[in-house]
Amino acid sequence: MTNITPAEIENLRKEFEPLIGLKVDWLSFPEKALPGFEPSQVAVIVNTILDAALPQIELLATNPENAAILGNIGLSKSPNLIGDRESYPDYIHKSGHRIELKGLFVDNTSLKLKRPPTRREPSARLKENVTVNEVNPSTDILMLAAAQLQEFSGICSPVIIDIGLFSMTECISARDNRLASTGGRWHNGIPQVVKKSSLGKYRNKETLTDNDFEKDTNFGKLKRIPYAPLQSFMRKHGAVGGSDDEE
Repeated sequence: MTNITPAEIENLRKEFEPLIGLKVDWLSFPEKALPGFEPSQVAVIVNTILDAALPQIELLATNPENAAILGNIGLSKSPNLIGDRESYPDYIHKSGHRIELKGLFVDNTSLKLKRPPTRREPSARLKENVTVNEVNPSTDILMLAAAQLQEFSGICSPVIIDIGLFSMTECISARDNRLASTGGRWHNGIPQVVKKSSLGKYRNKETLTDNDFEKDTNFGKLKRIPYAPLQSFMRKHGAVGGSDDEE
């Protein structure tokens, strides 16, 4: 099965361009209340709203002209393929492409949020339940919606400021190759890494046992997937680089 081509991804990106600049009126914060929220807390709320809103994006339009444009985006919820709550993929596009949506919250430094001493690492990830067996290389796309909280007359709402589209099979392959290249393994469907206490044995090429491994709690985090186009998009929006805490 052939992989989706860069030309296909670019054509699809143009179809999603009307989303850029869209204000999500379904969610608002009084600006004076922001000091009580950390950026990571706002990110969870914003990303949850985006996930619910995108399949009915035309309802977010503020005027008939925008409603007509957004009504042609053509996203619909996908039938569940994995589990009941967290299915893959999220959406089917009218083109036939399957879309997995992840939100990328972009901190607006002009707003007075409660920022911790070090930044939180974005928690969005491609989890272990999405494997190469579930991905269709010719149709599946990872879609990142970069959203930023912006102020409008004392009220703050999220605005979609950018859209990134990436081959899902390339992202999954990069995710899994990273695990293997660092000595990790799959064990009963769970990604495992070498324990810190066993890294010496690994470097000395000694035989490792089950006791030398532990679950990779950071597996699939987007920041840790070494796929160049994905990393470039995240770097563009400040999600790569600097010191981050793990979430």
